[in-house]
Amino acid sequence: QLKLDSMSDSVSGQTVVDPKGYLTDLQSVTLKSDAEISDIKKARLLLKSVINTNPKHAPGWIAAARLEEVAGKLQDARAMALKGCEMCPGSEDVWLE
Repeated sequence: QLKLDSMSDSVSGQTVVDPKGYLTDLQSVTLKSDAEISDIKKARLLLKSVINTNPKHAPGWIAAARLEEVAGKLQDARAMALKGCEMCPGSEDVWLE
């Protein structure tokens, strides 16, 4: 607590580090274990194979987008969903994703 208090900058009237918010924010950080990271990599490889083998298969694109969302890569998830919409323009499920 003392270190965080000393990091505050009162010269400009604003604090650089909010001690209470900083500690609260640290609690919201989730760390992934090596097993979880390995599982995500395996799932990516599997879904890439599904998409490459049958690019018109809408559930493959949906699963790939959801995997990226769970992995915290929202930009990649959006890209997967967009590509799925391009490859499966008649699939309502992909468009809703």
